[in-house]
Amino acid sequence: MAATLKDDFAERARLEARLLGRRRGGTPLPLLDRPAGSPWRFAASLGQEGMWASLASTPRQPLIVGGLRVSGPLDTGALREAWRAIAERHETLRSAYRVVDGALTQVVSPCADPLMETADADGARVASVADDELARPFDFDRGPAARLRVLRRAPGEHLVVVCLHHMIGDARALEVVTAELTAHYAATVTGAGPALPRLPVQYADFAQWHRDRVEGEHGARTVAYWVDRLAGAQPAVLPCDRSGAPASSPDIAGRTRSFSLSSDTFAHLREVAARHRTTFYVVGLAAFQILLARRSGERDICVRAPVSYRDRSDVHDLVADFSNDVVVRADLSGRTTLGETVEQVRVSTARDFAHHDVPPHLVAAHMADPGLLERLFHVQFTAEREHDVSAAQRLGPMSAEPFSPTATTVARPLSVRLRHDDASARVIVAYRSGLFSDERITELLREYVDLFEELALHPERPAIP
Repeated sequence: MAATLKDDFAERARLEARLLGRRRGGTPLPLLDRPAGSPWRFAASLGQEGMWASLASTPRQPLIVGGLRVSGPLDTGALREAWRAIAERHETLRSAYRVVDGALTQVVSPCADPLMETADADGARVASVADDELARPFDFDRGPAARLRVLRRAPGEHLVVVCLHHMIGDARALEVVTAELTAHYAATVTGAGPALPRLPVQYADFAQWHRDRVEGEHGARTVAYWVDRLAGAQPAVLPCDRSGAPASSPDIAGRTRSFSLSSDTFAHLREVAARHRTTFYVVGLAAFQILLARRSGERDICVRAPVSYRDRSDVHDLVADFSNDVVVRADLSGRTTLGETVEQVRVSTARDFAHHDVPPHLVAAHMADPGLLERLFHVQFTAEREHDVSAAQRLGPMSAEPFSPTATTVARPLSVRLRHDDASARVIVAYRSGLFSDERITELLREYVDLFEELALHPERPAIP
């Protein structure tokens, strides 16, 4: 029912493993006891605790929205059964979240009763689907923090909208739900047996394992690393041209722009990565930090870098949030050349990613200024492989293809994402419209893309002229 999606976060995990020069060992995660009788109560993950604490001050609920554009006869009964099968498979899709004895707790229901709604939708409603979802909070006390909506656009035309709260999902989780919805739907309409094998672990197992790991000596060393690494750091100066609300303002209205690299520019990007034996991620990050330094006049550049805990094969296909954030810091003082800057970013990023185990709120608690870390997160960079959406997949008389709705709000004042496959790449910029005009973003995109050519052809030039 869905086009085959390339494993975006799998690529991120492979990238991080390459940067770190290692993958975590294959020792299986210990499984928690699940006695007969329910519901089961498990400790929330450390990441969930941090997100829970921040929800009251978050102007936009952190939701992940995507789904399928379906053409042809859709059996909504079979879709409901497929959705229920996925919830049976993943404990996060049948969990509530409550504070019990002062601790955030996952309460897992034994019965899957996921939320699914159907409604008619005109063109305006389809265009605003992301904003509509963002405006509808979840009831954590009741759960689950996920829902499926089927929007009928016309006879034989539907949107199947998946919405996950970030408490239980990340970008990879959305891919998993979409792919498994396909498999279970096909099994239901054809009368086949179970579509997928049993999962080896659940998120609660990982959460407890990770808590034990971080709350010991390893976690203390990691916190100490970040306290030292971020000493004296300052938030990046935004290259904005509007005197709108400050970066910390709850005014989060924004836009998203996408720019495809020419074949020549992509060749330059690939050349720089090959020369330094590194990844597109490192080259794209180095170019972004150089751009920020040139625009601001600052030489100490800090950027938020989302990372993933999905570097264990046993959690790769879980519907859960395995994301974490680190700060990548570049020192562009002195007469560092462009080529030397790429090398510096390659080495420092590997070192920073090697210390990505501890959630930000645990690091912030040990910093002289606990609010600094959040301010360092105002500017973000990431890179990943592009989804394969070249063709819709057919299922009998029906076809479906993935879609990603765009919201009119953005989570960060400025975010740059480099998406690529083996033959092309594009840059996606999300920005606060109160801080940046469209013209300024066009300028920044042009300068950013031109840096790939400069890095390739003139590595001996100073990074900061």
